[in-house]
Amino acid sequence: MDRRDQEILDKQIRGGLPPRARRRVHDYIAAHLNQKITNDALAQIAGLSTAHFFTVFKQTEGMSPHRFVLQCRVQRTQQLLTSTAMSVAEIADAVGFSNQSHCIYYFREIVGVTPGEYRRCYLQGRDHSDSGRLRTTRAIANF
Repeated sequence: MDRRDQEILDKQIRGGLPPRARRRVHDYIAAHLNQKITNDALAQIAGLSTAHFFTVFKQTEGMSPHRFVLQCRVQRTQQLLTSTAMSVAEIADAVGFSNQSHCIYYFREIVGVTPGEYRRCYLQGRDHSDSGRLRTTRAIANF
């Protein structure tokens, strides 16, 4: 058993969100990413009190529900930056950030570069040879 499997097993032994509740919460977040997502709503989906949900979610995911939602929004932003010509302001609205500034702030905090820099890096990779694109694509995936 490798280290990751042991960590998962330890979490299951110590408690945390049951797999079915975790799946429902993840599905809800993905389906409602463009809307305000509250801990109360997520707790209701999981069938737990808000305080207990917060504790078991953090135990299961290793981060708060709010941070998890932010990371999901940033991941969706990455997808839209590389697959559409939407502006950062349009993307911020589409993924549920309150405004473009919040989108840029959290994107930079989580990914390490601004959305504009991320898009430019991706587009530069597409314009070069296949080997250059592969290197750039791997670098983007590691952000």
